[in-house]
Amino acid sequence: MKMKVALQLLASIIIFASANAQLTTPGTPEKYDVVISFNSMCCGTASNDFLKEFITGFNAKNKVSLNVWQMTGCGREGESKVVISLAGIKKSVKTKLLKSLKTLIPKQNEKNKAINASIGNIDLEYGIGANTITNCRGQLVRFALTTSKVKIQ
Repeated sequence: MKMKVALQLLASIIIFASANAQLTTPGTPEKYDVVISFNSMCCGTASNDFLKEFITGFNAKNKVSLNVWQMTGCGREGESKVVISLAGIKKSVKTKLLKSLKTLIPKQNEKNKAINASIGNIDLEYGIGANTITNCRGQLVRFALTTSKVKIQ
């Protein structure tokens, strides 16, 4: 009888802990240096392929390996967030990355609007606490940097 109660208690604790898990997983920061939000206006979000290509190229050119994750389920139309930690990255490389992103994101928004005026905007934010991102239902997972070349018509 005591064993059955102990197992039920243990199962309850595991379920409770899983249900209350934060967006962080072991090895992920509690504060994100960079957050790139893929928003929806009415008809879906922009593709993140440009970001995958940028990060892959940036890593190779600067001989770094950025820690990048993605959160999905941040809305009803495929909204997501890509978060980047700059821990362990040299200051000069951080500066390069932030400057490049500050130019890249607005340019990509312009390109997206030219293709489809109804596509959602991409926003760039800095220093966001992981616990403040509460509208995403998906798990925090490593951002897959491989892209499939899809021709946009």
